[in-house]
Amino acid sequence: MIKKLCNALMACVAMVIVTFSLLIAQANPTFLQSNLLSKRLFAYSLLNNFSNVIIGVLLILIGYQIKGNIKLIKKYVYIYVVNLLIFIGLFLWTRSFTIQNLYDAVLPITRNTYPIVLGAISALLIKDKLKNWFKKYRFPVILSGYAIVFALPSIFNKDIFGIGNGNNAITAFLLVTLGIVFSNVEVDKLHIDKKVITLMSISVMLNITLALSMPFISWRIRGDFSTAYRFNVLTSISVVAMSIVIFTVGQKLKTNIKISEYIGLLLLLVYSNNFIIEKIVNGSISLKVLLFKSCIVSIIVVVLGWLLSKIDKRNLTLEERLLLNDDKSINLWGRNLISYIITNVKKYRFNIMNIIFLYILAYVSFILMSPDFSAPHLGKDHTNIFFYTFFVRQHMLILNTMLFYLLYRFIYGIIGRFWISIILNYAVIAVAIVADAIKIHYRTEPILPAEVTMVSAYGDILSMVPQFILWITAIIM
Repeated sequence: MIKKLCNALMACVAMVIVTFSLLIAQANPTFLQSNLLSKRLFAYSLLNNFSNVIIGVLLILIGYQIKGNIKLIKKYVYIYVVNLLIFIGLFLWTRSFTIQNLYDAVLPITRNTYPIVLGAISALLIKDKLKNWFKKYRFPVILSGYAIVFALPSIFNKDIFGIGNGNNAITAFLLVTLGIVFSNVEVDKLHIDKKVITLMSISVMLNITLALSMPFISWRIRGDFSTAYRFNVLTSISVVAMSIVIFTVGQKLKTNIKISEYIGLLLLLVYSNNFIIEKIVNGSISLKVLLFKSCIVSIIVVVLGWLLSKIDKRNLTLEERLLLNDDKSINLWGRNLISYIITNVKKYRFNIMNIIFLYILAYVSFILMSPDFSAPHLGKDHTNIFFYTFFVRQHMLILNTMLFYLLYRFIYGIIGRFWISIILNYAVIAVAIVADAIKIHYRTEPILPAEVTMVSAYGDILSMVPQFILWITAIIM
């Protein structure tokens, strides 16, 4: 009982630190707006840094402790419902929301509402396969790979892997898989010699030094604080290193910190959902008020996490009463499910292949919008378009695929022939992609809806297109 209370208290403290940092950033008080050095500015930099370290430790703990199975889908559904309830509650409290906020609440995957939650659950769904795969490689080799992924963007200040500031699914996936790597080894029995202790101490001191010195360095060199928080992000190598150190020390000391699945996921929800933070601030700029709100949010998250865990246990008990845990019942249910899936895959194989091709077309459409294979038009200078599109804009790929499929269904509804419908659909999409690519190349903007009316002047438009492009398009069609 005492351990549970201690874990709940530690969860509340961590939640307060993270939420308080997020609320200050959203409120943007005077000491963050002015180009003057102050004690509050340095304190906030340290607080912001520790906030990201806590999220890093949490993601590693999630991968280390939580079991991976298909029931995680149910947990994601619970988080989805809770987010909807939070949206309704914040609307009733603030009496304001936009249609974009509603879309974010209802369509969290396509709108990328809380990508860290999705990334964490995605990694856990394949935890067993990842564990077996990681066993093929030595522990130091795996850590070296992670060090390269996080060190290169931090050192050169270029987001070459498309992981941004960490508020995305790929960063959560990487850190949760790092926890899965640690679950393959007995961390409390790892041999830590003087060299390792020295390296860990340097990592901690370097992270704290960077958090405290970067505001001064940015002010001294640039005259503002544009790079003051460069290393205060979840993808910074110093933050990741300190997260690993705290996690490792905690396991070596056998503190038996048990992270509640739902409390951890709800903390990630608050961390990544900007709407929640925006509405909690609600115009407040007083640090005392923000701290009080942080405490209230932390208590609510812990209570909600406890309620969800109780509901989950009740559902598990109900399943046991229905004998769903019986081996014969599970095996029979599993065989029936596999047979059902195989039958439907065979039955709808052409539709499934069509959707896959439409997804590929959606991906290619993003690539072709960037002639030099970077993504400046998407707000990420010198970003690799292939990584950026797949890992950061995945929700847009899914949305475009859905739109392409709806166009196919529209054509199919008129013609009633499968192959003719998909050929016409692919042709229309291909023409739109090529036209967009040409206009972006010459005008750095896509075709706008108002310009579609110019189709009546197709003769003049085609005369401006190079002849070889018209021949290639005709041959492909």
